[in-house]
Amino acid sequence: MIGGQIDFSFDTMTAAAPQVKSGKMQGIVQTRVARAKGFASMPTMDEQGFKGFDASSWYGVVGPKDMPKALAQQINADINQVLAMPDVISRFEGYGVEGGGGSVDKFAAFMVSEYKKWGDVVRAANITDEG
Repeated sequence: MIGGQIDFSFDTMTAAAPQVKSGKMQGIVQTRVARAKGFASMPTMDEQGFKGFDASSWYGVVGPKDMPKALAQQINADINQVLAMPDVISRFEGYGVEGGGGSVDKFAAFMVSEYKKWGDVVRAANITDEG
């Protein structure tokens, strides 16, 4: 878009935020359920009439399936400690990133729910592998 080759993009907030904040691109709508604090004036898809629309991007840390539970919990605790730091929260909010942290089990359940949600979308749209 910045180079003038495309007219619009469906992108993550973390990728688009610097360009929107600098005025090089115009943010149109957020695909998350609630407005991000760093983009409070930009409406959500839900507010634009697409009720329940949620295509939020997310990040997580995963390890091998045989990782000791105690190690996974320690890594999780360390990450949660960093995510609670005011300067980290402020920096993340500037990129539209909010609500990080939680437990190992909460993240595992979230990943299962995302797999189901997007699997349902793929099946409903009859999307198939072309490879």
